Amino acid sequence: MDTLKKYLILMHERPDLFRNTDENGEIKIITDESRIRAEQKKIRAKLKKEGKPSCWIDIGVLAEDQWFYILRDMVEFPDGRVGGYIRWINRKSEEGGGFNVVLMCAQDDRVLMIRKFRHEERNWSWEFPRGFGEPGLTAEKNARTELQEEIGVSDAKLTCLTKVKEGKGGTAVFWVELSKGQKIALEKGEGLSKYRWVKMSKLEQIVKNGQLSDWFSLWAYSLSKEVHSNGKEQHHV
Repeated sequence: MDTLKKYLILMHERPDLFRNTDENGEIKIITDESRIRAEQKKIRAKLKKEGKPSCWIDIGVLAEDQWFYILRDMVEFPDGRVGGYIRWINRKSEEGGGFNVVLMCAQDDRVLMIRKFRHEERNWSWEFPRGFGEPGLTAEKNARTELQEEIGVSDAKLTCLTKVKEGKGGTAVFWVELSKGQKIALEKGEGLSKYRWVKMSKLEQIVKNGQLSDWFSLWAYSLSKEVHSNGKEQHHV
C-alpha cells in the first residue's frame, strides 16, 4: 500500500489527527484527495526542473511502528503558499493513553545525571532518566516502572511537577527523592554507560554554560527550580 493510501485510511480512522481550527494564522492541512494530488503534481514538476528528488513531496504515512507515525501533510500556509510538512506522532500517548515521564532524582542537595546514548543523534548525552509511556499505566506507575528499569530504584518519594496532556496520554515531570543509602544500578540494555551525582549549585552552572542539551532535562530543571524557590504546594504520590 502506498504512503498516500495509508494516509487517507488514517485520516478516516483518526480525523482528530487532521483537524483544522480555521483560525487566522493556522497552517491548514489539505484533506481533499484530489487537491493533494494536484498540488503534489505541481510541486513534483518544480522539483524535477530544479534537479531535486520528487520523493521530497511524497505525501502520506512515510513510516510507522508501534511507537510512532511519521507523516508528511500537504499544507496551506497563512500566506497562501502550499507545500509538504513533516510531523511525527507518538502513538503510545495518542492511542494508548501512555504517559512519558521525566525523572529528576535527588539525594540531599545532589541530583542524579545519567550518560545515555541517543540513537537519533548518534552521540552520548548527560541527562535525567526518562522513558516512553506504556499504555494502561498512570504517569505515577510508569515513573516507578522507569525508575526500576533504568536505575534499579524500587522505592522513592515522587512529586509531580507537571502533567501535560497529549491525546489520551501525555508527558509528566517528577521530582524524585531517593533515600540517602540508595544505590544506583544502570540498565545496560537501555544504552546507559555511567551516572554521576551533581550538586544543585553545580547543575545551575552546567545549565548556564549550555552543557545540558537535553530539552526534557532542561524542562525538569526549570520546573524544579521554580517550585522549590517559590515554595509552591506540591503533590506527593
